[in-house]
Amino acid sequence: MLNNDSQLEATWLQRLQQNDEQALAAIMRKYYTALYNYGSRFTTDEGLIKDCIQEVFISLWQRRENAASILSPRYYLLRALKNKVLKSLHQHNIRLGTVALEEEYDFLQEFSVEKLIIDKQMSEEQATILRKTMAQLSKRQHELIYLKFYQHLDHAQIAGLMNLSRQSVYNLLHETIQKLRSLWQAELFPPA
Repeated sequence: MLNNDSQLEATWLQRLQQNDEQALAAIMRKYYTALYNYGSRFTTDEGLIKDCIQEVFISLWQRRENAASILSPRYYLLRALKNKVLKSLHQHNIRLGTVALEEEYDFLQEFSVEKLIIDKQMSEEQATILRKTMAQLSKRQHELIYLKFYQHLDHAQIAGLMNLSRQSVYNLLHETIQKLRSLWQAELFPPA
């Protein structure tokens, strides 16, 4: 059984397939902020992020005849945005002559410690420990946490976005949580 959001998204996709511009506008309103936030994890170039988001929605409109086959609009849009941003950054690096391996992209993540303090009523000392702990994670681990806990994607969707097998996502998530747990404990209870 579909929940209300899923039903609404399915309706938008069906209407989009029938050339309904209002359905595209509704999808844009719902996902623009999430797309912008995700794009900002790869680059600080606001213009590039906005251009890529615009290209994603233009592409969605151009391919609207297949819109009803999209199972998860959030995943589809995040995947399309990541591809466009990384492609643009890669082309920019080619022009500059500083081509890097595609797997070596930066994933810029600033976890909202202030929100965590309010939501969890953490002390300032714990917030400092959390910042130190999070700083010790790899870029891939930051991206995984962002996609899992901030974008609420499932393991298969994360695997698709990060170009990993589903098992690798499970393994990386387990490794990341274990690392966070051990780092957190080491910070809270340092050896005497």
